[in-house]
Amino acid sequence: MQNSTPSHRPTFCRPRHRLLALGIAAGAAFFGATSTSAATYSIAPGGDANKVVFESKAPLESFEGSTRQISGSVTLDPAALTDSMTVEVVVDLASLDTGIDMRNQHMRENHLHTDRYPQAIFRGATFVGEHPASLAPGKTAKCKIAGSFSLHGVTRRIEVPIELRLDEKSGGLAVKAQFVVYLADYEIPRPKMLFVKLDEKQAVTFEALALPK
Repeated sequence: MQNSTPSHRPTFCRPRHRLLALGIAAGAAFFGATSTSAATYSIAPGGDANKVVFESKAPLESFEGSTRQISGSVTLDPAALTDSMTVEVVVDLASLDTGIDMRNQHMRENHLHTDRYPQAIFRGATFVGEHPASLAPGKTAKCKIAGSFSLHGVTRRIEVPIELRLDEKSGGLAVKAQFVVYLADYEIPRPKMLFVKLDEKQAVTFEALALPK
């Protein structure tokens, strides 16, 4: 009479299956480490440390416009800066103030057309050229990033020199950027009235303290 007890033979993974399992495990470990080490810092509108300033120089008149109505976020791993860094910054153009109410109105209605294009938006980013491997608290790191900049219904790829610093007091990320906007690139008409004089080239300075979520 035959023994009906099933035999318990050891099972072995085929080499191909074993390699696949190892690959999945390694991938899970990699992505798990990335998600846990990256931090997101938020920019809230109206913050005292948040400001965008544009400077317009013309032969007969130069002036500045500014706003603190900035929102957005920066996600990165301070210990390992890579191209996985993501940035989104939104500026409320209708809140730009040049110091003269009538000039503000002309800027919004006749040139920026804020009723149709209420925001300027930067999204990115990838590092351009050499950049620091990490951020040390209290130390300023300088680098250049590339991303898409949308203004007046036009989106263009731009490269922006920036400064990053981990603020020891707040635990936030201080960001400063300076770049130039050419009005023709974004199909922004230059004023023909004597009251408002705009240079073709606008120097833009952005500063913000993004706080950890």
